[in-house]
Amino acid sequence: MTAMRAGHDLPEVLREIATGALDLTRGRYAVLGLLDRDGEQFTTLVHVGLDERTAATITPNWSGDDVLTAPVQLQDRTVGYLYVAGDEFTPAQRQAIEAMALAAALAMRDYRQLEESRRREAWLRASNEITAALLGGQCDDELGLIAQHAREVAGAPMAAIALPDDDGERLVFKVVQGVEHLTGTPVEIDGTASGLVFRTGQPVLIDHYGEAAATWQGDDSELLKRLGSAAIVPLPAGDEPLGVLLLVRLRHEPLFEQADLDLLRNFAAHVAMAVQYSRARADQQRLVVFEDRERIARDLHDLVIQRVFATGMALEAAAAVIAADPEDAAARVRQAVEDLDTTIQEIRTTVFALQHQSTESLRSLVLATVDDAKAALGFSPSLRFRGPVDTSVPAEISEHLLPVIREALSNVARHAHATSASIEVALNDDLMVRITDNGVGIPAGGRRSGLANMSTRASHLSGTFTIESTKSGTELRWRVPLR
Repeated sequence: MTAMRAGHDLPEVLREIATGALDLTRGRYAVLGLLDRDGEQFTTLVHVGLDERTAATITPNWSGDDVLTAPVQLQDRTVGYLYVAGDEFTPAQRQAIEAMALAAALAMRDYRQLEESRRREAWLRASNEITAALLGGQCDDELGLIAQHAREVAGAPMAAIALPDDDGERLVFKVVQGVEHLTGTPVEIDGTASGLVFRTGQPVLIDHYGEAAATWQGDDSELLKRLGSAAIVPLPAGDEPLGVLLLVRLRHEPLFEQADLDLLRNFAAHVAMAVQYSRARADQQRLVVFEDRERIARDLHDLVIQRVFATGMALEAAAAVIAADPEDAAARVRQAVEDLDTTIQEIRTTVFALQHQSTESLRSLVLATVDDAKAALGFSPSLRFRGPVDTSVPAEISEHLLPVIREALSNVARHAHATSASIEVALNDDLMVRITDNGVGIPAGGRRSGLANMSTRASHLSGTFTIESTKSGTELRWRVPLR
């Protein structure tokens, strides 16, 4: 117990126990071995006072006339044996050997509990790392990431993930780590261990996976002969499993225990849920992109295409009057050029909306503000930017700009009875917001709190605010200097 508290590993603790048994009985040598799950061979064997050649011949059924044997029992199950060789043993010495066998059982129990605690912590850490990577969008190969972490935590040379094919008749190993050339190998669902786990949703432990796989698949390759213990668990995804996760150790390596299978099953359930959530969120993001593309397409049709069509008609009219009235024709051409310039600005705004979805961009924030107002307005207002709006507007001004645009569009929706509006955000030596509509103009009387708020914001930034009725509606100008 002192050795365990000092942090010694299990073989060192067992050697301490064997040495103690030898000292108490004054025997010639002592051997302490722990059995595998089937009780057929020793997985751990320590000896004191015995040469290596003789120790190699010791098996679980070993006995001798001068050898006293004490079983190491844990929960009514023999998990090992303590052998002590001597000339003659007194009753007290026999009791001492039985006590040392009990100490070995307690040491084994405590070691297993400690190892299980460490494994549980390692599995939980791996699960959290995978979840963070998937939900953070930092992983392009989610299945490979799961297999890699499972392989590292379990200490397994081989890890694989199999998913059902389109027909649902076979499992295809999409990921195989440790034996990469097997990636893409299909196996039948019926008649295989992986298929059984996929069908039933219940995990499976196999001590001699290579032999079982050779029987199921009719394959007697050298690779399968090297495979030993395997743990296979489902990757649950609601009523239908996503696939199966397979971990395999080599024949000479320790067997997977039930505790390993339980931890692996919990890990698989956790990461499968993270995969489902990550995929659902990716689908949702794609849907948002599609909806945004559809909105922009509508804007192009409603604003840009109609403006280009009207400009074309204006140029045709100008061509018809060139000979009769050159000055009128020139004026029409100049107006068409201005309309085309406006159209170019709107196309640039649309292209920016396609390329930049970041909420940190001032353009994106203005676009979102205008988009939010469309439902109340009943139409899509025109929006254009002039100058480096994203890089040259201080945050202090940005905090006031958006409420001004929001308030102005709210006034248009509630009072103007307009069918069209335009917003221009221009940056030169100062920032100017110009909003026009084709409504009824400024009504006499009524509440002016919204206009007062916009004026106050401009004054706070040492700027100006004007609003006036025009022949075609209302024009609002909000202008502030850049500090």
